Amino acid sequence: MNTQASALLLAGADEAADLGGYLTRLLRFDKAAAVRVVASGSAIGVYGRPPFDVLTLRTVALGPGGPASEADQDLADLAAEVDVTVSAGDLLHAIADDGSLALPRPLAGATAWTGFLPPRAGWQTVGELPVAEVETAALAGIADFKAQAEAIPDQRRTRAAVDRIAAEIWDQPLTFGLPVRAAHAARAMAFLGQAQSASAVVRTAGRWLRLDAPFGTVVVRTGSGLLA
Repeated sequence: MNTQASALLLAGADEAADLGGYLTRLLRFDKAAAVRVVASGSAIGVYGRPPFDVLTLRTVALGPGGPASEADQDLADLAAEVDVTVSAGDLLHAIADDGSLALPRPLAGATAWTGFLPPRAGWQTVGELPVAEVETAALAGIADFKAQAEAIPDQRRTRAAVDRIAAEIWDQPLTFGLPVRAAHAARAMAFLGQAQSASAVVRTAGRWLRLDAPFGTVVVRTGSGLLA
């Protein structure tokens, strides 16, 4: 991975706050979470892996929008070369209020998923569904999981038994080939927002499926698991 850039300039304070919120949610699930930061034109994509057997992606615009100073242009040129895996916690602490972002030192031992990202191009739109439908599916799955897990007798309520119930529920189909786990992840990561009239777009590329929600993307791989 190319790590030549040492700093980025985000489009502004709002972008900085959005990225900070995304990283904070990842860290709630895993205090040692890693993220892969990849440049794409005038934006960077920050990939994470919450504990739902999915990948998540938050795209953050780079700035400034107007004519760049010489220093700003240097940052823009460097941003085009960014592809690095770092600690989510270190990246969160590196975000300045003004939108500047000093990239942390790359992780010495990258986790398996960071070398197995979905393609950037070649995605085909297969359909749209209301955000309200996505949230309803997630809430129904959560309620079903809680009811089934609580119904297991105490002497049989092992981690394996609970995990089997979770897998059965989250692997159920949602629509357009997506499993319910995609809806669960989108809600847990606050990608759905408050506008229930909004829509989410489903796209496919080979064995990959993605749910592009208003405030982030959830990516799943069809078959026998994310890394299979």
